[in-house]
Amino acid sequence: MKRLICLLLIVILLPLTAFAAAKKDPELPKTLTLTAGKFQSFSTNYTGGWETDNAYVAVGVGKTIYAYAEGEANLTLYNKKRTKQINVHVTVVPEEVNDMPDVIGDAIQIGIQEWREAGGQKFSQSPKSNKYTKWWRYACGWCGAFANYCLDSAGVPLEPSDTYRKLKPLGSGEAHSVREAAVPKIDTGFTNMDRVTKIPRPGYLVIFGEKNYDFVHVGLLTDVIEISDGVYQLFSVEGNYGSRIKRFSMIYDLRAAEKQNMSEVPTEYQTNAEIDHYNRPTKKGWYIHEFCQTWY
Repeated sequence: MKRLICLLLIVILLPLTAFAAAKKDPELPKTLTLTAGKFQSFSTNYTGGWETDNAYVAVGVGKTIYAYAEGEANLTLYNKKRTKQINVHVTVVPEEVNDMPDVIGDAIQIGIQEWREAGGQKFSQSPKSNKYTKWWRYACGWCGAFANYCLDSAGVPLEPSDTYRKLKPLGSGEAHSVREAAVPKIDTGFTNMDRVTKIPRPGYLVIFGEKNYDFVHVGLLTDVIEISDGVYQLFSVEGNYGSRIKRFSMIYDLRAAEKQNMSEVPTEYQTNAEIDHYNRPTKKGWYIHEFCQTWY
């Protein structure tokens, strides 16, 4: 009898589950308006590939359209045999950027000061000897704990732990983060708050991927310099890199293929003697997956 009841429940719930999954991503529209730096995923069976008449403004990859800069672009999604296509006219409106909140500037300075005080020492994961895992309360890979420790210490409001799946868009750009240490949970929380972007700003969290996994590491951006349209020099401070706190600089090209969007810093830009590394991309083919907007 119990087995029969379970089977009936499955039959009843499966259509509802399928409906919920179908509603998660909307159907691909004929026209679309996005904010620069944002992206939108859609439900479609077309898997052939995208073409765009203005890659500076917007491109399509898989089931996602990425908006890069203000303007208009016509995108076409083809099926594998190129016998069918879907046309989408994309309008990209400029990103509204306020002045960086003081608490975000404070968090950056705290991160740099933590790096200075550590002096290259190696940290264990034990909360008994690691202030960042102690802040988190548990032993962990502590890159996320370090970043959020800096934000928390500066007075940035953090959403409570274990609420990341249920977060909603805040509707404004005030300083904010989530009290999590695991990189996927941090990213999920910011995604649910509609605070992920491809455009970097100081104080944002930078999510790194490796090979086929998008969430291997996270750091705190301390400075961002736009070298040319869509190409930036990034500066970061990061916990748990070889069990140490490190400062990095790297070149990021937001219009490059994701797994090729990071490169070494040319010699002429290696001007900060405090930076530990200018050659991050030599480590296991890392790339930048996206940025979490602690403010905007």
